[in-house]
Amino acid sequence: MNDLKPVINPNTKQMECIRTVNGPVMVLAGPGTGKTFTIIQRIKYMLQECINPTSILCLTYSEAAANEMKARLVKEIGTIASAVTINTYHAFCNDIIKQYPNEFELLDGVSLVDEITKQSIMKETLEEVKPEVYRTKWGDAFYFIPELLKVVDEIKSNQVTKEEYFNTLKTHPAWQGKMDELIAEYNQREQKGKLVKTFLNNFESHKKKMAKAKEAWDIYEKYDIKLKQKNFIDFNDMINMVLEVFDSNEDFLKKVSSKYRYFLVDEYQDTNYAQYMLVKLLTDKSRNLCVVGDDDQS
Repeated sequence: MNDLKPVINPNTKQMECIRTVNGPVMVLAGPGTGKTFTIIQRIKYMLQECINPTSILCLTYSEAAANEMKARLVKEIGTIASAVTINTYHAFCNDIIKQYPNEFELLDGVSLVDEITKQSIMKETLEEVKPEVYRTKWGDAFYFIPELLKVVDEIKSNQVTKEEYFNTLKTHPAWQGKMDELIAEYNQREQKGKLVKTFLNNFESHKKKMAKAKEAWDIYEKYDIKLKQKNFIDFNDMINMVLEVFDSNEDFLKKVSSKYRYFLVDEYQDTNYAQYMLVKLLTDKSRNLCVVGDDDQS
């Protein structure tokens, strides 16, 4: 006897999302509640309604998720589903750069940097910068390579400028604001002879946190220069390059965005600022956007 899987039918809320094709739709649900299933059924419904598959763009967070969605769509709908664009943000931007190379100022032979090479470039950067704060008590700066690469990723993915970065350190209550409070408390405690160990540890910890944040920007700048000198770009660079051209060339934005009429975003809770701006610019005219995510994981 064949092992037949039961047919899963959308519930009332899922069906509402599936059939509301025009206009903005947001779906927030927990894990295991059929969010990806809903996206697939929505695309299936659109194709059954004779919507051109090439006019549908679905963006997701990981390559694995994109591949899984493509496979499930083709299995359910057939080869017509392969004409639907399902990509990660960086892969979508990479395709734009390849399709319109004249719009982007790229040196010949530029390539995507891999994780091992990023670590190697960061190691070179630390050897040059000779950081004072980013060191273990044994003097090892390389221990912080993974942490610093995350800092680089956060700066780029949030499109933070140097002015914004240091202004945040200076004005945000969690940074200099807290430092000022600790200094004031330190002076009060010193006068009263109550500089207890717990407070001193907190004081030194935040002081070090501030110093690391300031040193991190210098490391980021020098790392990014080295990356470009070696003719590499990373995933964030791809997205930011496309955003930069979209911002400066409205006709080009219109040319790219007009290829699609219907937009879907999976794992919306993981969207960073640059990805959000990409979606915003692409959907500004059509407004036919469906986002699916888990607000408990945001």
